[in-house]
Amino acid sequence: MTELSQIATERMADKREFRGYIPADLNKLIRAVTALKNGDRDWNLSDVLTEALQDWLEKPENQALIEKHNLGEIPKLDKE
Repeated sequence: MTELSQIATERMADKREFRGYIPADLNKLIRAVTALKNGDRDWNLSDVLTEALQDWLEKPENQALIEKHNLGEIPKLDKE
């Protein structure tokens, strides 16, 4: 196994598959913006989904639920 493939395998070991369905127009827009954003970093749909979910969890109403149910002990993902 090459060093690059080993790094990719290690990064994937810490991740879990997440599936969802979105409207077709939102899908087209997300894919287009992701492709345009690749100028400063190599973005992919998984990166976009991770960032969107992290931002969603930061909303005050979700933070209130996290605190109320003591979910703060679950490790947060670091934003890259």
